[in-house]
Amino acid sequence: MKKRVYIFTAVASYLILLIATIPASLITKTVNNSGIVTIQGISGSLWNGKAYTILINNNFELKNTRWSFSLWRILTGKIAIDINGQYLENDISAEIGTSFLGRYFIKNLQAKIPAQKVMQLVNIPLVQISGLINFNIDHAQWKQGELPLATGVINWNNAQVTVADTVPLGNVSITLRESEQQLLNAEIKNQGGDIKINGMAELVPEADYTINIKLLPTASASDNIKQSLGLIAKKQNNGEYLLNYSGPLNQMGLI
Repeated sequence: MKKRVYIFTAVASYLILLIATIPASLITKTVNNSGIVTIQGISGSLWNGKAYTILINNNFELKNTRWSFSLWRILTGKIAIDINGQYLENDISAEIGTSFLGRYFIKNLQAKIPAQKVMQLVNIPLVQISGLINFNIDHAQWKQGELPLATGVINWNNAQVTVADTVPLGNVSITLRESEQQLLNAEIKNQGGDIKINGMAELVPEADYTINIKLLPTASASDNIKQSLGLIAKKQNNGEYLLNYSGPLNQMGLI
């Protein structure tokens, strides 16, 4: 059995090596004709190359992007590529890939993206946000039909949310962890702003999510903000507002 695995790995590595040495410019036309991705100014090979611009869905544009394949990952049953580029003049770097079993992963993601651009990418209507979101993701993985996992920190600096009124939230941090049951959970806190935030978001084994967050208006919060909180959360005797949500992940398109 082990011999077969070694032979398969050796053959797969050889084939991938042959494909990877193809000049990157040869695939530009094929990729550009897809209508999803447009690449310009490409050079090098599939194994190690660069592109001046990579435009995805006419919305997300990476500039000065360089990539290189991680050869040793193939020996562990994975295909991985290291990427470095720029988005809106902010550096982005990560290792992304997939296993031979179809599980996708991201490692060592470092990125800074304006909050309003994040809203455009995820297409959430009726809400406007501002600030700068810093992604520092150590590891994330997902596969169709399975719950996603991730570890790392997301920092949202100078956070503001606007629905009817603009609400300053200070600096918001979201710490991603894996529980003892190997399920994703997120601790959500902030410093400063008109509302004090403290809570958790978790995934549960039945492919559901739960969100429990305490919201406490600070002295700077207006009466309009307090009234708005009462529309989305239940007021407690101590002045906090308790936000509870739960539901199936498939409604969010995550599994």
